[in-house]
Order: sequence, then C-alpha cells, then structure tokens
Amino acid sequence: MGWPGAHFGALPARARAWVEASVGRRAHVLRARQLRGGTASAVHAVDVGTPSGRVLRLVLRRNVRLTWLMEEPDLAEKEARNLQLLERSAIPAPRLVAVDPNGADCDVPAVLMTRMPGRLVLQPADIEPWLRRMAELLPPIHAFDPGSVLVQKWVLWDDLRLCQPPGWSRRVRDWERLIEIVRGPWPAYEPRFVHRDFQHYNVLWSRGRPTAVLDWVNASMGPVELDFGHFRRNLVADFGFEVAERFLHLYREVVGAEPDPFWEALNLTPEWAKTEQQRRELDAYVGSLVAKIG
Repeated sequence: MGWPGAHFGALPARARAWVEASVGRRAHVLRARQLRGGTASAVHAVDVGTPSGRVLRLVLRRNVRLTWLMEEPDLAEKEARNLQLLERSAIPAPRLVAVDPNGADCDVPAVLMTRMPGRLVLQPADIEPWLRRMAELLPPIHAFDPGSVLVQKWVLWDDLRLCQPPGWSRRVRDWERLIEIVRGPWPAYEPRFVHRDFQHYNVLWSRGRPTAVLDWVNASMGPVELDFGHFRRNLVADFGFEVAERFLHLYREVVGAEPDPFWEALNLTPEWAKTEQQRRELDAYVGSLVAKIG
C-alpha cells in the first residue's frame, strides 16, 4: 500500500520543487531518472543545475510505502541521521544534502543525498576478488565509533525461533536442531556499528573495486555477524551455498577471527527460498550451521 498520491514512476512536480529549494535559489532539475531496485522507496538519480553553471549529481529517496511508514514513520529521519554520522568516517557512503522527515515539503518523507560513482555488479566475471573485496568492506564499518551519538539498537527482522521446519526440506532434523539452538540462550556480544542490510545490491563498483556502500537507513548497534550473515544468506540465494562458504573463508582471512554462526542461524528463515535450487542450497547451509554450532 503506497502513500496517498505517491508512486514509483516519474518524479512528481512537488518533489522536483523540493529538490530545487533544497539545493538553493535558482537551482533547477535538469534530468531525473528512476533507479533500479527499491521495495519500500522510489529512488531517482537527479541532476540539478545551479546559477554558477555547476551540475550537482544527486539521489532522491522517497519513502512511498504507507505500510512501511506506519511501522517506521521515521525512516527518512533515521537515514539522514546515519548519513550525517558517516561524514565523520572514511566509509564510502553518500553525503546528506537535505531531508524532509514527514513529507511536509516533498510529496512524501524523503532524503536527498550525493550520488556516488560506480555501478552495481550483481554477476561478477571473477567471483573470488569480488568476494574478498566485499569482505574487506566490513571491518571499517564495524570499527566505526559513533561516539556520543545514539544509534538505534538492531532489530530482528526474520526470526527462526518462530518457524517450523519447512515441508520441502530433506534435512528436517537439521532444521529442528537449528530452531532448538536459537530458542535457547543467546551468546554474549559486543555491540558494534553494523550496516544491517549489507549485500551486493547495496554496493557500487568501478574498475573492479567498491566505490560506495548504499542504503544506511537500518544502521544499528549489534553483533557484527548480522552483516556477515545477511550477505551470506544473499549469496546462498543468488550463487549457492559453496560461494557463501568461500566468502566465509575469505572473511576469516580478512578479519582474523571466527564469526559466531548463532547470529546467522537466528536470522535464517525458510520463506525466501522460492525455487527448488534455492531450497537445496538453503538445506546445505542449514546443515553446515548445525555442524558448526553442534
């Protein structure tokens, strides 16, 4: 369900006017095109001309899903706050230009930010260096200290504790064991700064190297394995279990530590496995987690 009057298509006149007002007097939108992706928001690349002749290359995220905003009305405000926080870091992330936290000026709650260079690489020609560089992105994120700034505590999106073994599984006992494990006591962890939606759909690349990490709305304080496990789950879905295992080995090399598999298991629910192939790969993943946890 969308925000009344808002949509994912062409950039509305009211949103254009807000962008221009946010950039400054006599600024004008030259071009706007919708970017791929975005399930809860409409994202546009916007080129804005200024009186000096300079062209600003920006991105506008408009939160158009009413159902999401009913659950989290401060989505735009959170993203803006996180982007401001990241200005103190060396993490390659967009910079905040303006925010309309409640849609009073833009047509919906919105964030205007700088456009980062690069493009998505979803099917790398050589997956090994791609995986390693994804792993290398994580330590600087997790080492970032927000200081006195209050960052939200992590939220559990997918909860295996609420699930039953899927009827399609050939590893029902492994599922039962994993569910039993996560229903038990949680291990202690040191809260660290985490992206929370770290995956290849949120990383831009140029000439074989990452240029930006995007989509910081859910940045939180939590176990570092939340980022590691979220990406592993996406690797299992898109590339298969063996590729996800290869990322595990590379991650170990990069961080010099063994990630706690409990946090992977806690977020691992069966609903996202839609195809027969994904279900086979997920079963293999579940079996490996049971073997690691015991």
